[in-house]
Amino acid sequence: MSKPKQEDNWRLYERLVAALEAENSGIELSVTPNARIKGCISHKARQIDVLIDARWGDDLSRRIIVDAKFRGRKLDIKDVESFEGMMKDCQAAHGILICPKGWSASAKRRAQDAITIKLLTLEEVEEKTSWASFDECIGECYQNLNRRSQKGLVLWDADHLLRINDLWAIVFTGKCDVCHNFHIWCWDCHEKFAISDEGQHECYCKRIWVSLIEEEIDDPTGKTLNAVHLLLQTGSDILPLDRRRLR
Repeated sequence: MSKPKQEDNWRLYERLVAALEAENSGIELSVTPNARIKGCISHKARQIDVLIDARWGDDLSRRIIVDAKFRGRKLDIKDVESFEGMMKDCQAAHGILICPKGWSASAKRRAQDAITIKLLTLEEVEEKTSWASFDECIGECYQNLNRRSQKGLVLWDADHLLRINDLWAIVFTGKCDVCHNFHIWCWDCHEKFAISDEGQHECYCKRIWVSLIEEEIDDPTGKTLNAVHLLLQTGSDILPLDRRRLR
């Protein structure tokens, strides 16, 4: 798709950073732009510009959160300390701060090993990223366009090569950065579609796609939602394709 028109620079920056991180991550990592997860300390919903998680397992040692700070000043030590607090609340093993104006010497010292600080201007991140990674949302954003102030974009963060019925199939998957619906692009029947949480869809080639919510029952604050899984059912086989973490 082409560059969105009349988009605020900070929103553009966040989306391009998400695409850049997706390009740098392998198929084993799931990239969620504009993620919402429940903090383990605060027990509050936390907004994360880019969440990078293990795609199929619960391995939190691979969790990375990315904060794209589109500001007109350098990062200071307070920015780093605030981000470090978010990392602990989100159980992130590593964090990445991305900014266009640089940082102070004290901020760099405070970051140490757990936080990487990157300097990228809007122009540089535009040069490094293609808008071909995105599509307009055709899920809840499109269906509820009059009730939403902003329509989301889908970041295609994975292309799957699957063995189905002794034949190879190619499937692209992604997530909307506003309504968070899973999106699927089946290359066999060329259909693109979205699935809401706890939804189901049968594409033109008769494959059944399911979005399933996983509940966590041993949370000390009570039963909570752990993740939303995207599954492909073909015959008696069920293949996990993606997961959007909720905590």
